[in-house]
Amino acid sequence: MTTTEPSPAVHARPPLRVARERFLAGRPLPDGVPEEVLAAWRRARFFGVPHDLKEPAAVPPRPVESALLGAARPVLERIAPALGTGHSVLLLTDARLRVLWTSGNPPGLAPWPGLSEQEVGHNSAALALRSRRRAEVHGPEHFLDVWQDVSAVSVPVLAPKSGQVLGTLTLASRLCGGRPPHPQGALTEAAAAAVEAALLARAGRPEQVLLDAYLHATRGESRAVAALDGRNRLISAAAERLATPEVLRVLERTAMAARHSDAPAIAELPEGAGCGARIDLVRQEGAVVGIVAVLEPRDETTPRPRPRPLPRLTGSSLPWRYAVERAAELARSPEPVLLTGERGTGKTALARELLGTGDLQLVDAAEHGELERDLAQWAAGSPLVLRHAERLTQPAVATLNSLLDTHPDARLLITHTPGTPPGPCLQRLLDKLAARTVALPPLRERTEDIRELLSALAPRPEPGSPPLTWTLDVLRALEQHPWPGNVTELAHVVQALAEHRRASGPVRRAELPDSVREGPAARPLSPMEHAERAAILETLHRHGGNKSRAAAALGIGRATLYRKLREYEG
Repeated sequence: MTTTEPSPAVHARPPLRVARERFLAGRPLPDGVPEEVLAAWRRARFFGVPHDLKEPAAVPPRPVESALLGAARPVLERIAPALGTGHSVLLLTDARLRVLWTSGNPPGLAPWPGLSEQEVGHNSAALALRSRRRAEVHGPEHFLDVWQDVSAVSVPVLAPKSGQVLGTLTLASRLCGGRPPHPQGALTEAAAAAVEAALLARAGRPEQVLLDAYLHATRGESRAVAALDGRNRLISAAAERLATPEVLRVLERTAMAARHSDAPAIAELPEGAGCGARIDLVRQEGAVVGIVAVLEPRDETTPRPRPRPLPRLTGSSLPWRYAVERAAELARSPEPVLLTGERGTGKTALARELLGTGDLQLVDAAEHGELERDLAQWAAGSPLVLRHAERLTQPAVATLNSLLDTHPDARLLITHTPGTPPGPCLQRLLDKLAARTVALPPLRERTEDIRELLSALAPRPEPGSPPLTWTLDVLRALEQHPWPGNVTELAHVVQALAEHRRASGPVRRAELPDSVREGPAARPLSPMEHAERAAILETLHRHGGNKSRAAAALGIGRATLYRKLREYEG
């Protein structure tokens, strides 16, 4: 059983009704108003919620079936009569506080379609979601006039394994006499516990998760959808007409590879297949359990559009070309794209190039991670580059997730540098964008680009001065250096040499920084290691530099492939 987030009304002096009226009128407040309540009223005013709102400005469509609703509905339908819904309203929300299910509709307690603070101000569901504890809000603690005689108790519903908040269960009734706690709070907690038990029973069945994802993708329409996990297939009638046996075999292999890799899944359908496939990963508790493929007919008489060239991005190596072309292909459709990779790999430069030189907004979470206001005010129609998503605060990530749910066609490029394990909100964002993620290779994996980069990074020489040139010995040292700071580190080295060197002629090894000049300790490879290295490099070239596919083709784990590459580079 969860602990209770106490209602500030228990200790409130003077009466909150008087304090609320003064707050709305802009008059000085009496002493003793609980700070939590006052902060909630101020947030509602900041969000622009009218206190006299009587009904939502627009009634959004009720969310489609979800794993939470599927597990909770049979439980709640059995429990609802015991909760006295003839005098109360029982409702279930998701993690965005959208109402998924309701029972009971007594006079004066009509349920709203959403309970986020941005829509209705302070309420128990929003407080329970934020505090992860049972929460109560009574009478004048609410911001809206219509809830001044309402008492509500909410309990968060948690994922059985990860502990992530999936939604809330709320019971609202006429204002309780006397003092809290809410008389039906214990029953509400028991109902939430029963829902979590049902989720736990379902959590052991990946097939059910795959089915939920399939139903969500079909959305009751005649879409060509196939859900696969390597053992099971769910294929809509429209997909049966498009998918040949060869296409299904490719999708099966893609599903199997996705379960053993953290890379985005891409299905390379055979020539003449007559359709293309957009792949989304299906996750259960953060692990990939299968894929959902949406098949789209292709007119073979029309040549497939190629990604537009990105001339200002230097590099011709296979890993770099593959990443850039994949990003350009994804950026053609008006949906968010996630660029991930080590620091200094060029994520922001690629994002700028993909969105063009028009009216572009750049927001950096590393400078200020609390960006809820900036994100909420961002017009989803204008291009935005959001840097350093890993530095966003949890509320900012939650706001971003909400925006992407309401604006799935946003022109948004997000950069992310992996590091510490992400929190639940950030993990939800990464999972949501898994199918539209491009991993940029580090510089040590595309050393053949270094000579091109040197020319691009060197500043333009003064009139009458020769350009910066390099001896072969220096080029070998640069290509052997591991470059932990990637292209950014290389740019700093080039800039420092251009500004501070006094010698003339090509740059010599002695002028390089110590860490670059000394180079890594090399060791001779055995004939067997030479053969293995050649096989690995050839497989990487065949798969466009994609390490997950190369490892699968070689029959080894991705971590083993990384280890062998590091050994051979040494």
